[in-house]
Amino acid sequence: MKRVVLVVVGGYVLIAAGNRVAEHFGARRCGCAEDCWCRRPGLSLFRWVFPWGHRSAPSAQEKAHLDLT
Repeated sequence: MKRVVLVVVGGYVLIAAGNRVAEHFGARRCGCAEDCWCRRPGLSLFRWVFPWGHRSAPSAQEKAHLDLT
């Protein structure tokens, strides 16, 4: 059982690191606000593999743009 847990956790961290590298080279881009938890050092590694949304609420300008479309 311990080996299964280690493989799952290791795979999770490996995918997170791969996505972080892809973001560094411009293949992915986060659209979160500057105050989002995923912008903090250390936590940004898990930005792309966190199981639920982490985007902050849209600003007034973003809401106005969404209403126009």
